[in-house]
Amino acid sequence: MICSKLIELVPSAIMAAFLAYIAYQQMAINKRKLNLDLYNKRFSVYTDTLRFYQELVGEKVSQETHRSFIASKEASRFLFSEDPSIFKLLDLMHSESFKITGFKKHGKELSRTPEFVKGVEISQEKLFWFGEQLTELKNKMSPYLNQ
Repeated sequence: MICSKLIELVPSAIMAAFLAYIAYQQMAINKRKLNLDLYNKRFSVYTDTLRFYQELVGEKVSQETHRSFIASKEASRFLFSEDPSIFKLLDLMHSESFKITGFKKHGKELSRTPEFVKGVEISQEKLFWFGEQLTELKNKMSPYLNQ
């Protein structure tokens, strides 16, 4: 009698073990998907910053690129919450970029004045600085992107 009751429980135990295995596999898949999504969002912060820099070097920064950079900068506050220096660096890069875009936009108004030469120097200095900060950003982000 006890033996027959144990035999009746075996299929239930096997089914429970099988369901536990499936649940574990689903959990592992969801964790990998979360990590991939985080990687993609974090990498997008870097690529948006790189695109912003490339347009800073060029003639003009498009509104779309500037907005993408701002959105990525703000998202970095949460995506890299363990390292707030990433957000601070992106925020500083954003504020310093106005010294480049402002001169490009209004530099012609200053042509043939001493302020023009000063504006060219500041703009070039900030452009060079921005390029250096990309290396710094890459170093700060590498632990998050090399997982």
